[in-house]
Amino acid sequence: MKRRIATFAALCSSALLLAGCGSEEAKTNEDGDIIITIGRQTAPNAKLPEGDTYGDNAYTRLIKERLGIEMESAFEAHGEDYDRQVSLAIASGELPDTMIVGSRDELEELVNNDLVEDLTEVFDEYADDFLKDIYDSFDGIQLEAATFDDRLMAIPSTSDDFGPNLVWLRQDWLDQLGIELDKDGNQAITLDEIKEVAIAFQENDPGNTGKALGLPLAFWLSSPGHGGTAYTGTAIMNAFGAYPKSYLQDEQGQMFYGSNTPEMKQALTLLKEWQDEGFMDPQFGTRTYDDIHAMMVNGESGVIFGPWHMPDWGLVQAKQNDPNAEFVPYAVENENGDGRVNAIANRGTGQYIVVRKGFSEPEKIMEMINLIYGEVPNSDDIEADFPEIYEYAKIDVDGTARPWNVVFLNAYSEIDDAVEASNAALGKTDIEDISNFFIKDNAEKIKQTLESPEDTDPVDWTRFASRYLAVNNVMGGVREQGLLNEVKPPRFDTIEANERNGAQVGKLEEETFIKFITGEESLDNFETYVDTWNNQGGAAILAEMQEVVDARD
Repeated sequence: MKRRIATFAALCSSALLLAGCGSEEAKTNEDGDIIITIGRQTAPNAKLPEGDTYGDNAYTRLIKERLGIEMESAFEAHGEDYDRQVSLAIASGELPDTMIVGSRDELEELVNNDLVEDLTEVFDEYADDFLKDIYDSFDGIQLEAATFDDRLMAIPSTSDDFGPNLVWLRQDWLDQLGIELDKDGNQAITLDEIKEVAIAFQENDPGNTGKALGLPLAFWLSSPGHGGTAYTGTAIMNAFGAYPKSYLQDEQGQMFYGSNTPEMKQALTLLKEWQDEGFMDPQFGTRTYDDIHAMMVNGESGVIFGPWHMPDWGLVQAKQNDPNAEFVPYAVENENGDGRVNAIANRGTGQYIVVRKGFSEPEKIMEMINLIYGEVPNSDDIEADFPEIYEYAKIDVDGTARPWNVVFLNAYSEIDDAVEASNAALGKTDIEDISNFFIKDNAEKIKQTLESPEDTDPVDWTRFASRYLAVNNVMGGVREQGLLNEVKPPRFDTIEANERNGAQVGKLEEETFIKFITGEESLDNFETYVDTWNNQGGAAILAEMQEVVDARD
């Protein structure tokens, strides 16, 4: 691929020839609208109104009306199928005019093979201030990640990945069993309290299933950030000051791996104790994610580790299955008794919007971003300005209905927006004074749940649980009280040693940690595991990272 494209570039060596070879006239329909092909991410249940499709919906109609652009799907796929379609497009060199790639490695491959447009001037000239302000709130780290040789090669989305990790408990079961938690009201509970609840739920079976289980955890056990923590023990590890699967710097500037520390050994020792005491899953290490999720939905388990947005896509199913199900989130206090809450701040780039090399009007991509992600959500009267999208918001149409399934959010906008919605719902401010429709809609749903919980639809309840209980009360609360200890790992782009060895040492970690907890291998061998990890490529990863951070100083 690289050789073929290099030959093509050589033929187009002069500026004049480059202009001719590099782009072609845009295709148009009978109405004169520009046709833009797109690789689309989809969702199993997008909640589109009857008659609407990914190719013809409120967003595509708005884009056609306002910008004279007809969106045409080159492919539509969900999850891993979408990733495969992207991989096939990259391998063949036949890209749609625009699509999302999910990693910097994929973006780098596109750039190295000269398959995507340079968007430097397009961004500088056409990007609205709202988008530039968003990137500024992150100190420009997203733009830096999308930049190669001082040229912007993609429009990066933002990843609002903020901690702390949470534990969600069945509040209706706590009430039923007379268990009172968080007596100091700091929105955080201890590991001992989590143990107490897990044992009580297992022994008393408040879900009346005959199959109650105190604490099921996924076999991969941990996540490096916040968003991927569902059913993991990450929050437990964080409570010991361990930051799994994260590469960090110590006070002397030396790189280390967060899964290989004495604090991690302490966390694994506790999990082994819990496993031996019988309230953790006897099938830990073999039970699938889907099985664990089904146990939560069916009322077999009520101690659920996961992110703030877990009600939106996970806990809602339990609520739909049992309208009496109520969940309450807590942060997890440090094991050392200082009352603080550890978290890792893994903020950065989510995904990348790319434009095919040779597409003649890349500024049209920027105009669509400005319209859909800037003008629409920031409208003072979305019901009047964008009535179809207003109706979409009312029925929670999935974000995949937009051209790209990405978000552009300020660094702490989730907390700021949740606080604004919550204050209005509580009557501290007037809901009618909220100009942003989505914040206003959250406020109305939070207020409805507070006033009439029994009459609230489960989907509307998710706004109350995630935005009010989790983001406003817990995540905002621990910050406001000064309890949050947020560790920020250094950023890296491509680490070649990690490309070579990352999968191997990752598999070693996962398999060994399962053995430690189940007792198949003694935790006395933890240091032996660390040595093996280093010898199998981990030391090379750390050494290359060290070179990078030393060069920055």
